[in-house]
Amino acid sequence: MSYPDLLETLLKQRGVEPGESEAYLKPDYGKLYDPLLLPDMEKARDRVIEAIKNSEKITIFSDYDADGIPGAVVLSDFFSRAGYKNVSFYIPHRHDEGFGLNTSAVAECAEKGTNLIVTVDCGTADAAEVKRANELGMDVIVTDHHEASLMPEAYAVVNPKRAGSKYPFKELCGAAIAFKLVQAILAKENFGIKEGMEKWSLDMVGIATLSDMVPLVGENRIFARFGLDVLRKSPRPGLAALLNNLNLDRKTLSEDDIAFMITPRINAASRMGVSYDAFKLLSTTDAAEAQILADHLEKINNERKGVVASMVKEAKKHLKSRENLPAVLVIGSPEWKPSLVGLVANALVEEYERPVFVWARDGEGMLKGSCRSYNGYDLFQLMERAAPNFIEFGGHAGAGGFSVELEKLPKLEEKLSEALAGLSCDEISEKSGFPISLSDVSENLWQTVAQFAPFGTGNEKPVFKIKNAPIKSVRQFGKEANHLELGLGNGVKAISFFSSPSTYNLEPSPSSCTLYGTLEKSYFRSRPELRLRIVNIEL
Repeated sequence: MSYPDLLETLLKQRGVEPGESEAYLKPDYGKLYDPLLLPDMEKARDRVIEAIKNSEKITIFSDYDADGIPGAVVLSDFFSRAGYKNVSFYIPHRHDEGFGLNTSAVAECAEKGTNLIVTVDCGTADAAEVKRANELGMDVIVTDHHEASLMPEAYAVVNPKRAGSKYPFKELCGAAIAFKLVQAILAKENFGIKEGMEKWSLDMVGIATLSDMVPLVGENRIFARFGLDVLRKSPRPGLAALLNNLNLDRKTLSEDDIAFMITPRINAASRMGVSYDAFKLLSTTDAAEAQILADHLEKINNERKGVVASMVKEAKKHLKSRENLPAVLVIGSPEWKPSLVGLVANALVEEYERPVFVWARDGEGMLKGSCRSYNGYDLFQLMERAAPNFIEFGGHAGAGGFSVELEKLPKLEEKLSEALAGLSCDEISEKSGFPISLSDVSENLWQTVAQFAPFGTGNEKPVFKIKNAPIKSVRQFGKEANHLELGLGNGVKAISFFSSPSTYNLEPSPSSCTLYGTLEKSYFRSRPELRLRIVNIEL
């Protein structure tokens, strides 16, 4: 195939105009927007500077996920470099406290003498809690990217999605907004910090951008690209310990390594009730402590996998017993952990190909859950249409959270399915794939594709179609023999994780197939190898 043609097609697919291709393929850090364009950023910047100069007690209150925790580390980096010690970090217990500010946490901040609360990746939907903080004599700066219908009466609400925001790019993650706050502060007061030192915090912004499934366009493409660059040379002991445990080569770290290896371990900490340990791992400067924490997170993640597997098995057993499944699935159990239901929703969306809402009972007896979208439906719009059925809800187009009264639970599935019927969707159709031959699977093709990395939401890997691909061998690999590898002609391999020959109807093995796959470079055991990741197989 013609690689220039592929390059042009991929650029066109992404809406890149002919004169903009250079800027797209080579993101420029200098093209980040001025942080002062964010609503209330000037007020937020000046209030933090004032707090530092007056030695006020500052509490950073962050979300407990792989956006909020790295965002808290960004601010931790800043205060450490500034030598400011009158700051503490509060990361709520996912199961006992739930998402966002809560009144008991606000009370605790007041008891400890906090003058200023700065939120990271939360706070926009917490009007009552912000009001209570004000009553207790604390100012609150909200830095967030979640949508909410009612703005809190905070000292500042720095959120590109808030009403009236003129910020040119709405899709930043929470950690990126925390980074923008640091940029704004340092542009006015450097607090003895050497110019450009804040860029070392881009490793955290990169992890958060790739973890939070924000679209990898605009500023997010810049943050993801430069975040990966910094990750590959970051001096953080916690990252070094984590990468060592995972046998990942820092020099070849990719977005897939973040999404499938690092993010789950950060999230596992909060899902299993120890979110602060993930923050400590990423912020510590002590190598010995970092190794202990990395080992601990690995153990916690393995425990999490086992619990989720049993929850998914139970959910599938229940759904199998039902006839005529509705357009939206609602399923749950009072015995499940609310912190794990999002992972169950992920598994069920793939299996049942429709939006899924999964609920559980939290420590206070409230029914809370997570939801995941399918085929381009906007979940936030869906929940807005069914708003009377929820106590609270929030999130993004692709994922969200909710709480519901027990009395309304039996009808929730029906109400959501009715609401979905009236909702249009940006339908995600199966890609036909760029036709190539096996001989095209080469370093030249890889160099063309790699220019578009990092890949993710809004910048998916291109899918290639190989007709009449000869199947020379079929084997299972991995500790549990639960991954599939096809040996094709020309020494090309195609793999599919958590798959078997029966997944693609390869029993008995046919002599050839039409294979749809993405191109990737593996560095297993430090040996670079081009291979295909199977998307689908037609016989």
